[in-house]
Amino acid sequence: MTDFEPTEQARAAAARATVLAGIARRRTLFTSAWNSRALLVLADLLDTAALSFYEDTPATEGIPTDADLALAAAEVVAAETPGTGFPVGLAQYVTHAVTRRPLVVPGPDGGDRTADDARLVAALETLHGHLAAAATEDVAQALLEAVFALHDKRADLVQLARG
Repeated sequence: MTDFEPTEQARAAAARATVLAGIARRRTLFTSAWNSRALLVLADLLDTAALSFYEDTPATEGIPTDADLALAAAEVVAAETPGTGFPVGLAQYVTHAVTRRPLVVPGPDGGDRTADDARLVAALETLHGHLAAAATEDVAQALLEAVFALHDKRADLVQLARG
């Protein structure tokens, strides 16, 4: 056991990673076996990141090395399996609690942006503003649920466009 005590921001990042892991696990109930496996891998990586925020001394920009590695691996999984509905830039939603860097909406996965996608992007930008200004971490976690629902809808649009 160490004498390390996580900061409030590190605890918030851990809680956000845990929320995203829960979203990934719930999505396994309604998707293909391929996407379900990827979602379970995402959930495990997000759990690793959460644990690291609680137990490890921060490194670069307040992010523990193990958390940084797990989040980078999660982004690779998201990129390789777009059917999970997790965006490639998912790590920003966890690390934002520590770094406070502006949240960005990932671009469309090819093709022209449709009117539906433009509306989803506008909604995501609005939710990003609310997330950045959230008065409590409970509010931020609830907003993450909405943000990831919109990312899932964007992934569905891409799948429909591809046929």
